[in-house]
Amino acid sequence: MRLRYFFYTPFLFTLLTSIAILLLSVSCASGQIILENVSVGLKPSEFYISRVYDDRTNKEPVAKLLVSNQANKLLTTKLDLQGGPALAFSAYLNRNLPKNERLRAVTLGIKNLTVNETVLANGNIDGQVKLVASFGLPKPHGIESLVTTQYAIHYVRSPKNKPQLEGYLRSILKSSLVYFNNWINTQAPTDLRLARNVRFTFSDFSEKTEGDTIYYSPKRKLRWDDFQSRNMSSGKYQALVMPGLGYDQDAKIVNGTVQVHISVKAYLPKSAAWSRPTGRDSYTLNHEQRHFDIVKIIAEQFKEKVRNAGLKPDTYDAFLNMQYLDSFRDMHAMQKAYDNETSHGLNRSAQAAWDDKIDKMLGL
Repeated sequence: MRLRYFFYTPFLFTLLTSIAILLLSVSCASGQIILENVSVGLKPSEFYISRVYDDRTNKEPVAKLLVSNQANKLLTTKLDLQGGPALAFSAYLNRNLPKNERLRAVTLGIKNLTVNETVLANGNIDGQVKLVASFGLPKPHGIESLVTTQYAIHYVRSPKNKPQLEGYLRSILKSSLVYFNNWINTQAPTDLRLARNVRFTFSDFSEKTEGDTIYYSPKRKLRWDDFQSRNMSSGKYQALVMPGLGYDQDAKIVNGTVQVHISVKAYLPKSAAWSRPTGRDSYTLNHEQRHFDIVKIIAEQFKEKVRNAGLKPDTYDAFLNMQYLDSFRDMHAMQKAYDNETSHGLNRSAQAAWDDKIDKMLGL
């Protein structure tokens, strides 16, 4: 058996090293950019990245590099992140950015990611790495945009040297994340989009000086001089009222909680109250007062339904609108049942039963 030993001269070692670098360059050029496992150096306290998606209009490889051929002619070659930008960024962040899912879920959209190179007059290569990233909140209807960042890195290299793309890409991604982290830390206490909770308070609307409209109060019962309409008629009946239900709302965010105050209006315009001059007795007035009491009952039910709905900051407003419409329908249904069962007050025993029912519902 012959044993052969090889000794590498400095020249041979340099040659093999050059070949290895060349092979590595060819491998990178024909392969993909792999982001190293290096910590972002950031610990978010308001968010975690739940998803990275590619929102670019142009889905070509991110890098267009100038590479010398054997004749020392510069040619353009394309290079992409392993698996594509979204998958590569997502895998990198999953490994190197803390992901506390008890925090707020945030998406990262890659709107633009490019590496472009041009030749300078002195033969060097001028390069630019550019990232435009959008951060948003995932919602059932899509993504609610929060803020967009735009960063670029500029470099100049010799044609003999490779660009440090992997490091540049990590650096520019970190810059975007640091900006967003600072932004959300500042905005979280006061930005309605970032609110975590919603809390409701209620009041009954009232006016210091009463005008045409009467707003419900247990201390303010209807009087015959409130019946000021001259254009309404109830046919064979002695009186008619048309009370209504409404609300005003005011919202502000304090320390990440939306504080919503709702002022509920159970009201009756005096111009929507009619009576015959000859039918003004206490029994008839009580029947009309009970129509007003029914509005108050529905107003209290509206409050309770809102309180107990377990609403979130981004859903409460739509729920209020829908619940108001439901309560408005409930009010009309109860008013109709009341008049039908009492025959508009003509059935005195049914009227007495409804008086008791309404008193109980009012907590009297």
